[in-house]
Amino acid sequence: MITPANLEYQNGPQDPNHWTDTYFFPISIPEAHLLVTFYVVVRANLGVMSNEVVAYGSLTDTRAEVLYVDGQMHLPAPEKFSQMESSNGLSIVAINPPRDYRIDYVGYDDTEVHVDWRGIMDPWDIHDPDHNSLLPETESERMAATSMGEGYKGHFDMTGRVTGTVKVRGREFAVDVIDRMDHSWGPRHELEMHPMNSISVHFGEDLAFRILVKLDLDAPAGQDQELAAGYVLDNGILHSIVKADIDTVRLGLAVVAMNVLVSDDRGIAYMLRAQADVGGPWNAYPSNVTWQSMMRWSLNDRYGYGVVQEHHPLPLETKRRGRWWSDPQPSISS
Repeated sequence: MITPANLEYQNGPQDPNHWTDTYFFPISIPEAHLLVTFYVVVRANLGVMSNEVVAYGSLTDTRAEVLYVDGQMHLPAPEKFSQMESSNGLSIVAINPPRDYRIDYVGYDDTEVHVDWRGIMDPWDIHDPDHNSLLPETESERMAATSMGEGYKGHFDMTGRVTGTVKVRGREFAVDVIDRMDHSWGPRHELEMHPMNSISVHFGEDLAFRILVKLDLDAPAGQDQELAAGYVLDNGILHSIVKADIDTVRLGLAVVAMNVLVSDDRGIAYMLRAQADVGGPWNAYPSNVTWQSMMRWSLNDRYGYGVVQEHHPLPLETKRRGRWWSDPQPSISS
């Protein structure tokens, strides 16, 4: 069970310097083909923080074509995680922890965000057997079963309603959307992170999905993703996802389409289909690259949206794909 205390630092002086507390907050504006994301990484034992504000207004395979980026490293860690204020103009304050937050950001080039984030559910605790039907019994088994290993020593997700305004390079948009945030804590060494996929789907306040997936870089397409955990939020009631079959179409790193068949603990199955709308590569950690995009989702005659983050550790990818100068060119482009 998640309590307000989980919004404060969870590490002790005995924990390694790579112990990490994180926030992820997306703001999807599907009618404007716009995705804005906030990611905060604090290593409290070192007293440092990095955070990044990114806006995607197109589908691109290069960071140079992302609409807006403000990523800054080695900022002073906030005294309280729940009252995060940063010298880059970003403030995330838990006004009713752990459900409600206020996000304010004033950046460069006439870019600002001012939104209220209010949970429409209690936080979903990945380590609570009442939330996660797939939870193993022992702590070591639980850590191995997560899609991030001990990096999810603590982790919760929460679907919420986001209201306010977003301005990107002088263009302002009203916000009133359903989206999904998360908060994690635990040891997270950048060279030991796991390949994974993080999937969110929203059809409205009455129906939303959260799916965490382990990614096998060597398995064939259609067999490369294994369910770690997830939930269905159905008319305000949480149901654990117990099975998922996932087919992903990729162009290089980019996730361009997905078919996701999930079943919950009631035995209800959902066939979710998606195509990429806006997004691009994201380097939340220097030794890792994540494909991050807002997808357009469909379920029968309903249409929604949601963020997909497919995470690739570069130590593993360069072992498989790295080339010497003398190696043959792997592909020819027109």
